Amino acid sequence: MWRRLGRKDEQSLTDALDNADGDALYRRQYARAEAEDEWRRAAEREARRPVCKRCGRKFTDERWEETTARTAWKAGDLSVCGTCHADDVARQEAAAEAARLEAAAPPAPEDVPEPGRRRGWFRRRP
Repeated sequence: MWRRLGRKDEQSLTDALDNADGDALYRRQYARAEAEDEWRRAAEREARRPVCKRCGRKFTDERWEETTARTAWKAGDLSVCGTCHADDVARQEAAAEAARLEAAAPPAPEDVPEPGRRRGWFRRRP
């Protein structure tokens, strides 16, 4: 009788050499190693994820892709998250709208003194 490592009972020599559960054991160990490796890769990716310079939140996957893609020049400030970037865009649009309305409005009448009243430095006030 033979006693195998990791077994509770004794086995015959042919059973001990056969290693019937070797493939299943290998698959379990491989699956466990793959899961740990996947977890490690996800943790490393999260550690590389950029953080917004204004609010301190981490970038979403979409914003991170915007800032690293070939069209990053369209993404605006690359150091801010999507929410802060949306605020910047809204602020710029509001300023452009205000400038457009100001340009379209008629000029305000200037302060013209009344024709009958003359004021100067040394004249009496009525």
